[in-house]
Amino acid sequence: MASQGLILLTIVSLIGLGNTNLTSSCDSMCNNGCTVKCLRTNIRCYLQSKQITIITATDQTSFITHSGNNPPSGFDVDLMKYIGDIYQINFLYQYGQFSQFVPTVQNNTNIISISTQTITLAREQLVNFVQFYTSGTGFIVRSTYHQTVNGLNDLCGKTVAVLASSTQESDVQAQNVKCKVAITIQSVPSISDMVNAVQTSAAEVGLYGEAVLKAIARKSNNQLKVVGQIYDIQPRGILCNKRNMPLCCALVTVFAHPELICLGRRVYQHVYQAL
Repeated sequence: MASQGLILLTIVSLIGLGNTNLTSSCDSMCNNGCTVKCLRTNIRCYLQSKQITIITATDQTSFITHSGNNPPSGFDVDLMKYIGDIYQINFLYQYGQFSQFVPTVQNNTNIISISTQTITLAREQLVNFVQFYTSGTGFIVRSTYHQTVNGLNDLCGKTVAVLASSTQESDVQAQNVKCKVAITIQSVPSISDMVNAVQTSAAEVGLYGEAVLKAIARKSNNQLKVVGQIYDIQPRGILCNKRNMPLCCALVTVFAHPELICLGRRVYQHVYQAL
């Protein structure tokens, strides 16, 4: 079954609620649900009435990166900044490990998460999603590595680094059951740890989203390469709390805004062209 966020996104696109009235009065905060009237007239008001925090990673190259006291940057940040410009709001950022995103959003009604999070049925039981792009999974190895890695079957007998709580971790665990020679699985807390494991030969192969891996390989000074067949192309989404449907509705409506759709396509195409 599709998530409520995805269903809402389809409805909003069909009835054209992306053309939100930015000067409408704030006579209702949509606390009674996602009515058409609410979506048309109160999205700006609702977003401005809350302090919305975004929890995300610091090392998802090209999508979102952050270090020191510098502001975050990347595709995800550009989208959220444009939303802020349209609706005259400021988002606060906080940073955590990938495994923290779902429970943090699940337990905090005014926190959302934007990253390269795959929409899965298991996660949809815990949080709502607003889809904003699709991507597949790829394999990354050292440039000097010459063993065959075309797909999951080729991981048998190898040492593989994956992000803890990721779909790639589940994929490798499922594949391991089928292997005659076991996979040595290293579940690490961050993408940086996964890349470091491959670079230092602590792991032979790393798995993650193709776009992130291509960006990492491009910036590795020819130390890393992406190999094999991209698999499991799935929608990725922004996480929002199931108990805060007005906020989820607001995000759905925001992402149906025609100008944002156009910008998102341009920025995303730019990201891929650079990979």
